[in-house]
Amino acid sequence: MEMITKFRIKKLLTALTCCVMTVALISSYSARTDSGCDVEAKTIAEIQEERKKKEAEIDELENQIKALQDNKSDEEAYQKTLMDQIVLIQENIKLLDDELAQINADITVTQDNIQSLNEEIEAQQVRVDENIELFKERLCAMYVTGNNSLASAILGSSDFYDMLSRMEILNSIAEHDEELVNEILDEIASIESAKKNLETEKLSLEMKLQEQEIKRDERKKEIEELNEKYAKTQEEIDRLKLEEDKLNKDIDELNKDIELGKAQEQEILDQIAAEEKRRQEEALKNQQNNNSSGGGSSEIYDTSVGASGFGWPVPGYYIISSKYGYRWGRLHAGIDIAGGGIAGAPAVASKAGTVITVKNSCTHNYRKTGNCCGNGYGNYVIVSHGNGYSTVYAHLQSVNVSVGDYVAQGQSVGTVGCTGFSTGFHLHFEVRVNGVAKNPENYV
Repeated sequence: MEMITKFRIKKLLTALTCCVMTVALISSYSARTDSGCDVEAKTIAEIQEERKKKEAEIDELENQIKALQDNKSDEEAYQKTLMDQIVLIQENIKLLDDELAQINADITVTQDNIQSLNEEIEAQQVRVDENIELFKERLCAMYVTGNNSLASAILGSSDFYDMLSRMEILNSIAEHDEELVNEILDEIASIESAKKNLETEKLSLEMKLQEQEIKRDERKKEIEELNEKYAKTQEEIDRLKLEEDKLNKDIDELNKDIELGKAQEQEILDQIAAEEKRRQEEALKNQQNNNSSGGGSSEIYDTSVGASGFGWPVPGYYIISSKYGYRWGRLHAGIDIAGGGIAGAPAVASKAGTVITVKNSCTHNYRKTGNCCGNGYGNYVIVSHGNGYSTVYAHLQSVNVSVGDYVAQGQSVGTVGCTGFSTGFHLHFEVRVNGVAKNPENYV
């Protein structure tokens, strides 16, 4: 009797240990639990939240970089326009310099012409003086010959031009002397006119030269202003480039933080997976020990496995009497598997996992049109498969497992019955992802 009591105590302690380990495992995967306070799960959540924030920061920085690049493109386009203007103005200045050089050359030529005329005027003046002396000699001859009135009029003139203005005297001059005077007058008038024209041309050229020099100075000032603008655009481009480099550096740092966070997250997940494997192996070992001591069945049944890794929960019975979807105004969250002789057939784990919920107190194993227990599910089992996946096996006649048991794929969790709200013997089977029911036909 004492041995039996010790055995029962040992079995109870083992079951309690399995329950504690299971609750910790469920918490680490954020499955449905009452405590919900696992440190590792929170750490992963914090890492994921931090990664999301950093990714959002990266997106914002990339948007800022794009704006900077757009601004830099605008500045570069403006800078190119300025450079085009500078080039055109420089070409214009070159043309002005060529024009100024030509004007200076023309002024030099004009000055040379004026100098030549001055020299010619000086030579002509010598000839005029010679002719005047000759004319005076003739006048003297006239005086000697007795023409006193004419000689007096001529000699009494204040200058040569005053004498010529006296028409009455000119009329007295001999025809050959009149030709000499006219020749002198024509030469003087011609030289004076040419000199005047050259001086006018020189003045015009000098004025034009001054105008062109003003234009050249204005163009040079424009270039100075454009160069100042160009320098400012270059400063802005350099500033934008520095800011862009800084943002890229910030993005690199954020990416490094994200990669570090991923590595930390993966390390924690690896630790959780290793711990889960250890717990599962220990739970399976304890379950096998319990079975060998008269506990539940550990028999494994062959079951067809789908691409998702989930197997068919009732081997040999494949009729779906009711599909997943809305009926009678509410969601039917799973599929009903039925068939002749299904009563008492083994309901097996669709995938390996840990039993997290067991309801086995319902004794109303017969057809009924209302709920009798288990909130309509009757006797049922819920198995957690990790990563947020779990499966539900409802309306069971009997249950073969306990909370904390690790079950292999195809291992019996109970037998098909008609407990709860059930109008016939069948297995109600659900697949849940993070607690939300999904269509099982997409998995099995």
